[in-house]
Amino acid sequence: MFIDDLKQKKSSLKASSILTYFRNIKRLRKVHDKLPVPEKDHKWLLSDKLIKWYDDQPLSVRRHMATAANIALDVYGKSDSDWKKRQRDSMEEFDEDRRKRKLTDKQKSKIPDKGFDSLKKVISQMRKELKHVITKIETQKDLLRVQELLILSLYYDIPLRLDYATMKVGKGDTGNSIYKQKKKPAGWHIELHDFKTAKSLGPKKFKLNTANQRLLNKFAPAVEKITDHGYLLTNQKGGKMSKQVLSKTIMRISKARIGKKFGVQLLRILYAMRNRDVIETAKQVSEKLLHSQKQSLEYAKKDD
Repeated sequence: MFIDDLKQKKSSLKASSILTYFRNIKRLRKVHDKLPVPEKDHKWLLSDKLIKWYDDQPLSVRRHMATAANIALDVYGKSDSDWKKRQRDSMEEFDEDRRKRKLTDKQKSKIPDKGFDSLKKVISQMRKELKHVITKIETQKDLLRVQELLILSLYYDIPLRLDYATMKVGKGDTGNSIYKQKKKPAGWHIELHDFKTAKSLGPKKFKLNTANQRLLNKFAPAVEKITDHGYLLTNQKGGKMSKQVLSKTIMRISKARIGKKFGVQLLRILYAMRNRDVIETAKQVSEKLLHSQKQSLEYAKKDD
């Protein structure tokens, strides 16, 4: 199977990265052909109609699809100068857009009136609505209702990528975890070992704010009592929530509560924009985004 060849060829990569590449390769394959991705024949990647489709896509699609095409060709033991040029051009265009720090029209249309602080009002409203449920979380339905509040509250405090879906409850030496520490500094902490920029930044540890400390004191015991998957977040079937489901959950909540449907990337951009004036000296902002300060400044896009 192609996926097996991909895993062998890219054995140095994380499993999650390999699966992301495979999803994008399958997306390319489905443009004009049927799945599965063939094990040997690479010629489908060189078809004129696929290239034409690619060239008509927005940058957000092109930069991922060009990478997928070149990785697939590498698995086949082939290379193509046109695909390499397209990948290089798309990355240069993407870097230039980030350097300009300009919001796209699509991003502008999704920005709520109060930007990142729109979350604050929603969190306050949800706390009032769920006041009695939070003190006595007895069923999975209760857990999932409070979980929506927790998700927004966590992102308002520390706007990670989709890493909250990977956190186990309880301290671990590897992976990502959320745990309550008894010694100073006491309280709930997040510890990250597995995230996008881990190789360059190293492990990261954060202490959560007071509001999340109180919420987790109620939520975490309920997770342990009601579920058995061992992770912080739960899906509708009672199992561990995936990154994909977390992404969809955030978009659903933002649409229902704020009237603007946006995901984690825009949420992180809004956080950086709110702190744009101080981001060059505010190390804490960059750390919460798991960025270098240069990356954070690029995230802090201008809306004019």
